[in-house]
Amino acid sequence: MSCAACGTENPAGARFCMGCGAQLEHRCPSCGTPAPREARFCMNCGAALGAAAGGPRPGPERLPEERRQVTVLFADLSGYTAVAERMDPEAVKALVDRVLMRLGEEVTRYGGTVDKYIGDNVMAIFGAPVAHEDDEERAVRAGLGMQAAMGDVNADGPDDVHFELRVGVNTGEVLAGAVGQAYTVVGDTVNVAARLQSAARPGSVTVGERTMRASGGAVHYEQLEPLELKGKSEPVPAWEAVAVRARQAVGRAAPAREAPLVGRTHELSTLETIFERVELERAPHLVTLVGEAGVGKTRVLRELERQLCTRAVTPTFRTGRCLPYGSGIVFWALGEVLRDECGIVDSDSAEEAWVKLRDYALDLFGGKGTAVGEEAERKTALIARLIGLEVPAELVPVGEDPERLRESFFAALRAGIESMAGRRPLVLAFEDIHWADDGMLDAIEHLAQWVRAPLLLVCLARDELLDRRPSWGGGRGSATQLVLEPLTTVETESLVAALLPEGEAVPPAVVERSGGNPLFAEEMARRIADGGMEATELPETIQAVLAARLDALEPFERRLVQQAAVVGRTFWEGSLAPLAGSDPRQLERALLSLQEKDILAPGAESQLTGERELAFKHVLIRDVAYGMLPKVVRARKHFEVGAFLEERAGDRTDEVVSLLGEHYGRAATLGREGGLPMDELDRMQRRAMQFLEQAGDAGALLFANREAAEHYRHARQSCPQDGRPDGVRIGEKLGDVSLRLGRVDEAIAVWLECLDWHRIEEDLERVADLHRKIGAALSHKGERKAAIEHYQKGINLLKDGPPRLELVRLYEEAAWLYLHTGDNMLAIYASEKALRLAERLGETRAASRAHGIFGRVFGRIGDTEKARQNLERAVELARTPRADLRPGAPREDQSETILALSALGRHLEVSEAEVGAARVAYEEALALAEKMGSLPAQVELHASLAQLAVYGADWEQVERSTEASAELAEREGLVGKLCLPIALRGVLRWREGNLEESTVLFHRAHELAEQVGWSELAFQALFGLATALRDSGDLPGAQAALDRALDVCERAGLIAQSIQATAARAVILMLAHRREAAVEAAREASELAERLHYPIGRAAALEAQGICAEAPEAGAKLLAEAADAWSDLDRPLEAARARLLAGQVLVAAGAERGRTVLVDAADEIEGLGVHHLSERARTLAAS
Repeated sequence: MSCAACGTENPAGARFCMGCGAQLEHRCPSCGTPAPREARFCMNCGAALGAAAGGPRPGPERLPEERRQVTVLFADLSGYTAVAERMDPEAVKALVDRVLMRLGEEVTRYGGTVDKYIGDNVMAIFGAPVAHEDDEERAVRAGLGMQAAMGDVNADGPDDVHFELRVGVNTGEVLAGAVGQAYTVVGDTVNVAARLQSAARPGSVTVGERTMRASGGAVHYEQLEPLELKGKSEPVPAWEAVAVRARQAVGRAAPAREAPLVGRTHELSTLETIFERVELERAPHLVTLVGEAGVGKTRVLRELERQLCTRAVTPTFRTGRCLPYGSGIVFWALGEVLRDECGIVDSDSAEEAWVKLRDYALDLFGGKGTAVGEEAERKTALIARLIGLEVPAELVPVGEDPERLRESFFAALRAGIESMAGRRPLVLAFEDIHWADDGMLDAIEHLAQWVRAPLLLVCLARDELLDRRPSWGGGRGSATQLVLEPLTTVETESLVAALLPEGEAVPPAVVERSGGNPLFAEEMARRIADGGMEATELPETIQAVLAARLDALEPFERRLVQQAAVVGRTFWEGSLAPLAGSDPRQLERALLSLQEKDILAPGAESQLTGERELAFKHVLIRDVAYGMLPKVVRARKHFEVGAFLEERAGDRTDEVVSLLGEHYGRAATLGREGGLPMDELDRMQRRAMQFLEQAGDAGALLFANREAAEHYRHARQSCPQDGRPDGVRIGEKLGDVSLRLGRVDEAIAVWLECLDWHRIEEDLERVADLHRKIGAALSHKGERKAAIEHYQKGINLLKDGPPRLELVRLYEEAAWLYLHTGDNMLAIYASEKALRLAERLGETRAASRAHGIFGRVFGRIGDTEKARQNLERAVELARTPRADLRPGAPREDQSETILALSALGRHLEVSEAEVGAARVAYEEALALAEKMGSLPAQVELHASLAQLAVYGADWEQVERSTEASAELAEREGLVGKLCLPIALRGVLRWREGNLEESTVLFHRAHELAEQVGWSELAFQALFGLATALRDSGDLPGAQAALDRALDVCERAGLIAQSIQATAARAVILMLAHRREAAVEAAREASELAERLHYPIGRAAALEAQGICAEAPEAGAKLLAEAADAWSDLDRPLEAARARLLAGQVLVAAGAERGRTVLVDAADEIEGLGVHHLSERARTLAAS
């Protein structure tokens, strides 16, 4: 067949010219049927062709530019120069033409395309314009075939002419398309192939690493030394192809259209059993189906729905999707579920959508027109805002913070789901949750834990979810994880056999190469039929399968698939309308054809009235199609999709703000990388910046900090050249969420940039507030001096002006820093300033914090009465309804209540030793923190409850609370909070007798506490370290740790802790036989305890007095009193240790009853679960 564009003769059956890449077949533009060149009308549909249609006959179709994975081959004749020197030019040309045409035959034989002949060189391409699943192998086979052909070439030529051949082969990404009139490929892949050819040994085929990896199963290679190639900064790995391995042939097949469920009986049965349990117990259960892409998770879910729908009582079954664009769509899947349940479609106006949701909720909750109905409307407004619906202004609270909003949303969501499930058992299925943001995952776990109704949550995820959240499901009995493993060989054979016509043999290579992945096996079988492929052309990977299938589509279908791939895994028919032009029937026919070919599938019920929704059969199909588009084309198409979504959303863009940001953001990024004209790029950047910032705001509002940070970061990158003020505004928001995530250096860096800008603009309020933020970040790093300098700079800018909230915040931040560092008087001074300003501004939140600081300081200096008064006042103010809240908003500022309760609990624990009252305060605060999703508070409160459990030797509770604290701190990157659970892990290792690891953990905890300036935690870590060193026999080390702990107490004004440390130092000095120093330390501890009335200090001082007493019996009596005092404080382990010391004192004095005391203490300690300490007591009793 002759090419009309370049005249090249092509083999029969070729669809594209091997010389220029032009399409060879003449097809009907209406139905796509092939037609002879001379035909004037289509033989299938009768449409006019060429001149008969009223215009000139169309020329060959020009192939579009695409990014493709290809394998490039270069071959160079060696000996050409010598031949040309002694032969006539015409004879040389004829000879070289014959040689090069013979080499070209090898390229054609293996399905490649001769790109060009350059003098005595051949350049060939495998994988463009049509891909095969084994292009790398084909290219190497062609190269080896060329070398074999050189024997015939030299034998047929003149006797005095001898050519040798060097071949280089390389695989990688290129840009494929027309350069001038010829189709070719460009990119570094081509350059490296040429360099490999130049470096090859004559008579050899040298290949790059990717070629070797892809064809290693079919070709035997020998590795060469890395090659120094021109233009490459690093040596390039290379291999020499030696020979082709044997390969088994596989027959052709014609697949059936339906794929059965194979090998998943156990999983499906388990799901049905769990549902029955949910129905019976009327309790929730979370099931996660985990497996690699294509393993059959969605297929199992569909079968479950089919089975449940056959029951007498059919459950409500709703599905939500976490989009492949990733974690940027906050609560998208939940929004799909709720909109589907309420019948909301995107063509509804904002008012219509709100009315539908509100009426559904009022019907669900009941009480329309009553107080119950008002509460239901408030809950509905929260949910509506979550899914982007506009709600009446009176239902939107002013000045809300993300933590309170999150807590309120979780409560409203829980109530709504409970009511839905109360009517009829409810199944909520969420697909692809490995793409979900953390907020969505938290919501699912919240429902699984707190709903009290028959609810089955089914989540589909890849393994990436467990890498990201190893504790997914929380280890509860109401959570089940089902891992979908690859099918066995027998199961895969069964699946493939069911897809093939009856009686056809199952190709062994399909079973082998699928690796047990149902999608892989299914696609391989179908590719054999769709492309008429031979056994040697079976795909080796799913990506190769899909790329090959896409290349086999008709040109219009292929363009349609690529356009849809830009939209996403699911798309609307209307988004593809521009491709159809004036013939919408062409689009309809193509979509139907693509469904028949199993590229696309019908989507769920469309969210756009009058629009048909479709979906890619699997996301991998979408990924391959998308990756083929050049960056410039992708950029423009993403911009078109953004405009389509924006136009269809109308006044409800909040509902799709993350999608808009994603598409416009990708357009701007790809446009910049692809070198679009500046005016076009500027339009893209402005839209991207606008919607990415809005998406970041939405994420930050719901405490989805990672997603918000990504949106803000991309928004800054999308700022146009004249967008510096916008970049500064967005940068400040990025710093805010970065600090929440523990990315302190990133926050400081971006805030410093913003600070420089606002200084130039002379915006004093913004400059002052940025000094506050930078100071807070520096305090997290432990750079207290630098932090204070920033606070002071901010205060100096505003202190002479009118009262401002920014000034209140500066004084508050400074007061908290002074509190942590032990500068008690400065803490009181800054708190007084903050309190007076807060009262003038009517800021109860700020006043609550100021009273909390007062209480903490008074507690430290021993005034427990004033401490408790201020702390209780802080709780009272935090619970006071705020005047600026609108009707329907929560009446209590939960974040301030959490802070106030935590401070009160700490005082009750440390200063007044009221463990029970402290536990009540901590548990109330933790419950609030969990409901509103305040993760930093949860870290601290879990750790506080663990510490209370240490006092009572409740080690199971210590373990649970410690790990809950650690998991949250590590997952959220809250580095400044990690010292809490690390110190508690040190206690747990001490209890187990692993004293070496215990000391390591206490050291780490101390280092972190010092880094962030947390003096109380620094003391706690050093005191624990001293205990571990004392019990390991390292008395000098224990004394050194206590000396450092006392330094912390002196620096931070920790008087209660200093009594305990001084008393412990007396005990260690006495055990080290330094009686005089021990007596002095015991006297100092006793005087402080007596003067300040600290219950804990009194017990510790009695212990010190007892061990230092001159008369053993008197000492034993004092130690017994100490034990009783510890018991009164609900600290049984401390009481037992005091009795152990009493036994040691008596045994050392030769008193026989001392052994009895030691044995009793050992029994007591054994009962408390500290075996290494009880063993030591028994050893002392026996010695």
